[in-house]
Amino acid sequence: MNKSIAVAPRPPRYAWKRGPIFRFLSSLRLAVILLSVLIVISIIGTLAESKFDADTARTWIYEAPWFHLWLFFLAANLTCSAFMRWPWKKYHTGFLLVHLGMIVVMVGAVVGQIWGIEGTMTLFKGSAPDNKLVLQKREITVRDPDAQRAIMIELGRQPLRVSAGAALDLWTTPGGWKLEAVADSPRLTANFQPTSAPGGSPAVLVRLRTAAMSQSVEQWLLAGDRNHNRLDLGLITVDLARASDPTPATGAPNRAVLTAQADGSLQLDLFASGRPISSAPLARHQPVITGWNDWTIEALQVLPSAQTGFTFRPLPPGEAIPPGQSLLDGILVRATKGDRVVEQWVGAGWRVSLPTGAFPLELAYGWEVADLPFGLVLENFTVERNEGTDEPASFRSDLAMTQPDGQPDATGSCSMNQPANYPQALWRSLTGLTYKISQASWNPNDLTQSSVQILRDPGWLGKWVGSLIFSVGLVTMFIFRRPSVQEKTMAGSSGPSRRPPQLSTTS
Repeated sequence: MNKSIAVAPRPPRYAWKRGPIFRFLSSLRLAVILLSVLIVISIIGTLAESKFDADTARTWIYEAPWFHLWLFFLAANLTCSAFMRWPWKKYHTGFLLVHLGMIVVMVGAVVGQIWGIEGTMTLFKGSAPDNKLVLQKREITVRDPDAQRAIMIELGRQPLRVSAGAALDLWTTPGGWKLEAVADSPRLTANFQPTSAPGGSPAVLVRLRTAAMSQSVEQWLLAGDRNHNRLDLGLITVDLARASDPTPATGAPNRAVLTAQADGSLQLDLFASGRPISSAPLARHQPVITGWNDWTIEALQVLPSAQTGFTFRPLPPGEAIPPGQSLLDGILVRATKGDRVVEQWVGAGWRVSLPTGAFPLELAYGWEVADLPFGLVLENFTVERNEGTDEPASFRSDLAMTQPDGQPDATGSCSMNQPANYPQALWRSLTGLTYKISQASWNPNDLTQSSVQILRDPGWLGKWVGSLIFSVGLVTMFIFRRPSVQEKTMAGSSGPSRRPPQLSTTS
């Protein structure tokens, strides 16, 4: 008599693959949802970048916490779906490489976003090495000279916005001053207004007027200040220089050069159509005919020794922008202590002093600044023109890189679509552990000035290697194909047939 013996069922192999969480994370439906939403988000980000700017797209999409969480779920889905095929077979090679490549690319992107650095730097020919990189992230810096303390408040890429009636607390100083941001304005004008200071440079308030065009322009000029020693109206320029400075050699065809003498008087040199027409002293409050149609020039105020100063004013909606000015984002800061209240506007990229006593509080609203491990020097700036015209064809900055102690270390040139690298070792360039220096902008009125963009992306190698793995995986999927049913049948029929063992007893 044959009697079958019941064998206890073995526990299923790889039970972890049957868990509800693992099955959810490895499901094809989740992968389709994640990838579909990612594609839609990328399209929205591209449209936002073209309609607004790159900072807006980064703030609300690419650098937002929810976007990082979405990438984490996608990486988890790719990882779990790869382990769902365990144990892996030869025909799984392409599938695994494609998933691995996508994960490596995402890791490289996150590494570059967290530990990378990107900013701009404005260089001047003949200046000392500069290592201050201006980042595209805003901050508020408050310095209290009395307590010898300073704080920095990071704001991100977007301007600070203050809701009506909801002031934002910034800081309470050790001396008891409470600082608040009480309003904001995207239409702030910065009016340059030097203040008297010992050991400073001459400053002049100049007025240009024409009756035929019903136009009058007033502007302060400060000698020795690259940004404020010229009044530029396109076809007319007015320069202010000290007697010890060389006479400005560039400007509009119709230009005036004011030279501040050691005794506080002014010398006026006029040029019309590029030719000198007169040279004479200029007294205050006495308009002088320039010879440019009916234009006159007048010195309204003279400060023999002055320093840089600014006042800010929010421009009401609908009011025209003053000639030669651009609008700024700004905030209104209020400092209170007891019954004392001080309010002052500060524009983005500027620093102001709040009159809070013998030690005024200093507040800056602008962009974060990072220190580079090396310095940059602009050795030369070259502009190539189209033949027969004044239109620029290309421009190039010749740079010198210096060590922290100021010793020269390397040289390089950056031009349109051709960056310079530092350090210049090949392995650093291949791994992304280098700084790419690209030409950003230039000043047509000052060829001794150049702006460069500096980028360091430590995740570049991950993105490059991940893309390579992904491409190899796509090719491998066509080489190692999964065997069809017919191929499995043929392989099974060609091999020896084995009968499964049976457990039985005979009695």
